[in-house]
Amino acid sequence: MTDVNVLFLHQGRPRPEETIGLLRARHAIEAGLANAGDDVNPTFVEIPPFNRWHRRWMRPVKRWDKLNMQSVRWHLVRSWSARELILDQMYLSRPDVAHITTIHVGFLLARIQRRLPCVLSVDTLVTDWARAKRGIPADARMPSYLKPIEPLERRALGHAPLNIAWTDTIAARVREFAPKAKVTTLHPGLDLEAFRPPAERKTEGPLRVLFVGGRWETKGGPELLAALAPRLGRDVELDVVTQEAFDPPDGVQLHTAEPGSSLVPELFARADVFCLPTHIDAVPFVVLEAMATGVPVVSTNVGSIPELLGEGGIVCPPGDVDALAEALGALLDDPQRRGAMGDAGRARAERHYDARKTTPQLIELLRDVAVAAR
Repeated sequence: MTDVNVLFLHQGRPRPEETIGLLRARHAIEAGLANAGDDVNPTFVEIPPFNRWHRRWMRPVKRWDKLNMQSVRWHLVRSWSARELILDQMYLSRPDVAHITTIHVGFLLARIQRRLPCVLSVDTLVTDWARAKRGIPADARMPSYLKPIEPLERRALGHAPLNIAWTDTIAARVREFAPKAKVTTLHPGLDLEAFRPPAERKTEGPLRVLFVGGRWETKGGPELLAALAPRLGRDVELDVVTQEAFDPPDGVQLHTAEPGSSLVPELFARADVFCLPTHIDAVPFVVLEAMATGVPVVSTNVGSIPELLGEGGIVCPPGDVDALAEALGALLDDPQRRGAMGDAGRARAERHYDARKTTPQLIELLRDVAVAAR
């Protein structure tokens, strides 16, 4: 079997205080490389936070508000940073192929693709994410300050020798958006040794609901409080892990945890239900972590969440407090259903999201791209 040098480039944090969910993708790949063989030589790099030069390029231009295009500039600055990193690594680690976990990095890689094949890992389209963040309908015209993103993204997807979609939902969207792009589906991997059901769950005390999300508002935190309000502090306790500060009412315990912290697996292990009533999302790793721990999930039908869950949870419309309360009540009041749904989630995680299986599959895809390039 041919040795392959792989450069894994991840998003990192644009600002030091930000937590990017894609960092979990790196941890999962690292955990799964033990099963990928000794002929794989990985190099991991992350795009660094904005420096002074980057922040200067991001300054608003007050006289030309309509031409500010700060979102476009943000993506281009991040792509330029990644381009410089890749060029450095082409001489330092001499990779045969690069695996890039975020599409906008590919915006400025057309020429590099001629010398180093760069495979894009796609959890959502930048175009769709930009629309969702601003509440722009899918059938509405893209505003002028975002319009350059579409051709840049279509070009990046078309130039990549392979685009790896995290779900079939995303693969179908890529084919619709960029018909010339080569795309395949490979589910994200998870370290199932770090997230596994406890030997025995508690049977006494209040029921526990867990929420994990860096953005409390956009992840649906206020709706969750409203849905649980009649029971909080009585027969239900809510554990919240978030980066945003708020004043927790009775029955709510507020936690902060960095990615990789042992606190989050501990909270999953003692939770009865995991709830993520998010308004905007792509492929949230916390949903997979809950399933791997055998915890039933209540979430929303946004992004790829319905496909991720399968029989491991319940989805409802985002922002619908009544539907959320009904879904939570159906699980909290039915221990047998909770157990069956948790078991289904764990079984689904073992079938589709085990990094020990998905990482060797990823390496074979990258190896095929490298061999073809040679």
